Amino acid sequence: MRIDKLKTGRTYVYRNGLLRRLEKIEVKEGILSAGYIPIDRKGSEGQIRWSKAETFAQHALGEAKS
Repeated sequence: MRIDKLKTGRTYVYRNGLLRRLEKIEVKEGILSAGYIPIDRKGSEGQIRWSKAETFAQHALGEAKS
């Protein structure tokens, strides 16, 4: 996916099949970062984690449908 297509509050499917809910996109230390919450296969949510927004967009295949 492209970075400009990402929207906060939406859940995305990663290449490995796991879900990530995007919480924040912000500039941290001069780098565009994505704050996301990982969701495991049982539906449990973890703590917020940060990665580069470009990396998040590359690994996201698309938005999860419920």
